[in-house]
Amino acid sequence: FLKQQADAIARGAKLAEWRATFHPSPEAWWWFLEPTSDEEVSHSHPFDSLFNGLTIAGLTGVATYMATFVQLFSTGGISFAESFGLLGQGGLLLTVIHTLQNTGQEKIKNLLKKLNISPQFHSQATLGITAMLLLASVGVYNSLPEIGKWNYREGTNLYEKGLLEKAKGKYDQAAKIDPYNSDIPIALGQIYESLGDLDQASTEYKRALEQGNLRAFNNLGRVAISKKDTITAESLLRMGLQRVHKEDFQLKYELYLNLGWVLLQQKQYQAAEKELKQAVAFDEAIKEKQLGGGMAYCLLEDVLEEKKDIKEQLRWRKMCLTYARPETIDQYKWFIETGKQNIADAVDTTGVVNGESKPSTQP
Repeated sequence: FLKQQADAIARGAKLAEWRATFHPSPEAWWWFLEPTSDEEVSHSHPFDSLFNGLTIAGLTGVATYMATFVQLFSTGGISFAESFGLLGQGGLLLTVIHTLQNTGQEKIKNLLKKLNISPQFHSQATLGITAMLLLASVGVYNSLPEIGKWNYREGTNLYEKGLLEKAKGKYDQAAKIDPYNSDIPIALGQIYESLGDLDQASTEYKRALEQGNLRAFNNLGRVAISKKDTITAESLLRMGLQRVHKEDFQLKYELYLNLGWVLLQQKQYQAAEKELKQAVAFDEAIKEKQLGGGMAYCLLEDVLEEKKDIKEQLRWRKMCLTYARPETIDQYKWFIETGKQNIADAVDTTGVVNGESKPSTQP
């Protein structure tokens, strides 16, 4: 009988007020009756169909953006929470995901009921929430380049510590998010080069060169040195020196360093000494102990050994031992190939590759 009269009871009785007073058990279902949809229809707004249509369109837009975000953030690098945490929208993202995974409009309307918002305002409120989610999605989409830059900076920090696998994950993520940033293929190429994969490194450097990144001249030249192709190496390095910006001391240092290395391999000792001393000047102007730093001292020591200038050779050897920090395996291999095992044993190689840290056993 109660079930037959459920709609009348729900319409006529003040069940919500009585529940607050008597706190009935959930098993007493008759205390929790709600008006049928006719009640909601009686409170409907003449523009509800328009509001509902706009809501569906808005949720479709949000879903489209979410599909893009899932594709970009689905592997490695940076998680959803990290990405949106950077923008102060982590909680909002979770709301979006929850809403879209649970039949959109219906879940929003159920939420509005729980918030005791009158049914006559449900369509407007649902549209408002959808609009906010859509605006947030657009904001996040427009901020993707900043998220890409964050990944790139994190990858660089890991690279400088020699944590190459983790650095590659960050760079790969940055490349997906910000594919037009030419610094990213340079960074990926440096990881491959550090590990001795010269062909893959060349592929990345050529991609950067196509995007107009001047550093690619230096890095492709360095790969050519490792492949013993000194003509190609010298050509690339001299082209780089013609184009490098005068205030870019770091790139100038590397170009002069590698050009000196090429000339040393060609046994042009006088020319090699000149270029390497240029490299030393820029290395000292940078003042920071960067990856690849100090290598000009080591090459100069080799030049002066060939020239039989023992006094100067010993001075540069001391500088090499103090400051050299090889960046790639091939730079380190040079010490072995030239019979400088004692220097190889002493120089700082933490930037070449560093083992992954073991998990801490501390509680």
